[in-house]
Amino acid sequence: MLHYLWEAAGLNRWRNSFGRRRSWFIIHRELMAAAAKVSTKAGPISGNLFVPPLYSIEDKERLAADRRRFLHRLQPVAGKPTPLGIVIAEYKGYEPSTYGRKLILKHLPDYPMFLDEETGKRFDRIAADKIETIEATPNSHLIVIATFSPKPSHGNIREIAVMPVNGQWIPFDHDREHQLLDALAERDFIKCLKYNLSATAPVANALLLDTGTPVAMFAPNHDMTEEAYDDLKKIAANGVYPPWLWAPEEFDLPGIPGKSK
Repeated sequence: MLHYLWEAAGLNRWRNSFGRRRSWFIIHRELMAAAAKVSTKAGPISGNLFVPPLYSIEDKERLAADRRRFLHRLQPVAGKPTPLGIVIAEYKGYEPSTYGRKLILKHLPDYPMFLDEETGKRFDRIAADKIETIEATPNSHLIVIATFSPKPSHGNIREIAVMPVNGQWIPFDHDREHQLLDALAERDFIKCLKYNLSATAPVANALLLDTGTPVAMFAPNHDMTEEAYDDLKKIAANGVYPPWLWAPEEFDLPGIPGKSK
């Protein structure tokens, strides 16, 4: 769902005219607008989705009141399944708690989210490598999406997933992809998302848009096998758009096609 909402919100698209950075204000606004257009049988998912708005001490009372109004909609009703909330926020860290751990989410300092021990272990399995990548990569963030049981003063997380994003809040899977996105910061492109496909799926990392004919850009991780890379080259050669490839054994980023005039 996170990839779907990110794409629906246009947050995997970048244009030179955007400047070098996006703010969380933009992320919040575009995610909520996209969620309002996505419906299930129960209605728009915006009714269950909580993306914390930009936090400030001066606005803490208003923000808390807005959150209470949102949580009121998720109160259980007799005879119906207990509703779950969905939170999308930036990960900051966690602290130990009596029965597991307390997740620390940016822009949500006064509404803690708790994970029991088993959920914490699952979180470690899916997130440990990505947290290390974020900590080692300047100007990057880790996005959390989780379902939670809402309480007035806290939430209890049920399921959780994470997604690394760069300084422009564009998702990336590994260091080489981050390097490619950084090199495209002053270009127009779409970051291709893999949804539920594996990290090694032969999907273009980005589609460069300001070259007249778009260019499909492939930057596989350095540990891709020679056989898998041969298969990737065949798929790229037969694609809709002309390919650009950064071979796994190449250390330096190859030249990027220039802008059309």
